[in-house]
Amino acid sequence: MNQIKFFSTICFLLTLLLSFETKSVGGLDIPKIPVPGLGGGSDGGVDIDALTGKQSELVKSMTNALLNLSKAQAKFLEALGEKEAAIAAGMYISALEKGEAIGKDDLEKALVQSEESQKIIDKKIAEKKVLEVEAKITFAKGVPPYGKGVAGLAITGLKAKETVDSIGSNPSPLIITKIGSLIFIAKETPGAISMFSNSTGTMLDFATMNE
Repeated sequence: MNQIKFFSTICFLLTLLLSFETKSVGGLDIPKIPVPGLGGGSDGGVDIDALTGKQSELVKSMTNALLNLSKAQAKFLEALGEKEAAIAAGMYISALEKGEAIGKDDLEKALVQSEESQKIIDKKIAEKKVLEVEAKITFAKGVPPYGKGVAGLAITGLKAKETVDSIGSNPSPLIITKIGSLIFIAKETPGAISMFSNSTGTMLDFATMNE
């Protein structure tokens, strides 16, 4: 699949994900995704073990999404001549490869870095520069992990939002202390999803120009 078809597919998938039957949570319309196994537990009807298990699953998913984005952005930045920014993006790859062992602070740092990298990429792409042949090859290497990363981030964020919402509006302090990473993912991914959704359309135009 060439770059244009790949970015078009990403745009389509993001549109599809955000067009299911939705409900508004914190200003973001999200699909109604079933979250089995969270009822009938020991804290206000919430099964804490099931909840922390879901958190572990989503942390791993978020980590994998950010890992793919970091790999992609390092290639994009290199191709666009932003060598220092490419190195900065690559520095998070080894940390993210720890998978589900990663903590909330690491997730936050990686997400912030990914957003900063994307801002640089968007700014360079806005210059509408035609790349040299070698740079085009490098840029193309970033496309597959970018698609996986953006789709993974969207799906993870939507599931995290739905999971947190299923707890209710006033979770106990015990629950809050046990699901810090889950709450972070649910709170911070909507802005990132919106940013990458917009960026993907811009990158599609850039790929078309550099075909």
